[in-house]
Amino acid sequence: MKITVVTAAALLAAAGAQGKSGTERQVTVYVDSGVVVPFFVRKQAEGLASRMFAGIGVTLNWHEFRSPASETAAIIIEFVDSTPAGFLPRAWAYALPFEGVHIRIFWDRMQLETCPQALLAHVMVHEITHILQGVDRHTAKGIMNARWTP
Repeated sequence: MKITVVTAAALLAAAGAQGKSGTERQVTVYVDSGVVVPFFVRKQAEGLASRMFAGIGVTLNWHEFRSPASETAAIIIEFVDSTPAGFLPRAWAYALPFEGVHIRIFWDRMQLETCPQALLAHVMVHEITHILQGVDRHTAKGIMNARWTP
């Protein structure tokens, strides 16, 4: 599966808190892997997503399970494996950008794809960008496009 190269402008906007001094923005991401996503698939996806964000000065700090109550600026990714067919059909995931914390990934819809780790990485980058931007808008092409094609 080939997905269009990351739209730099969208990711740069997501990195908005990056300082003029060139310092990196640190983003904490907790992964609630209650659904069994194969370890190597998830770790490869996290690595690719991290490299995509690193290109614009954003470091993703990955953690297992739920964030502690004291962690208020973290993103929480939850995987689900029994998505109702009529719920957001054709969607791989959704984020709650106005709430600013939660992402739900429909693992049952992507696990049988040819390269689930690459797809998962791109979905995570797309949804994390929604959270960081605080909006639900999409672009005409690139990683922030609402509909991807092979």
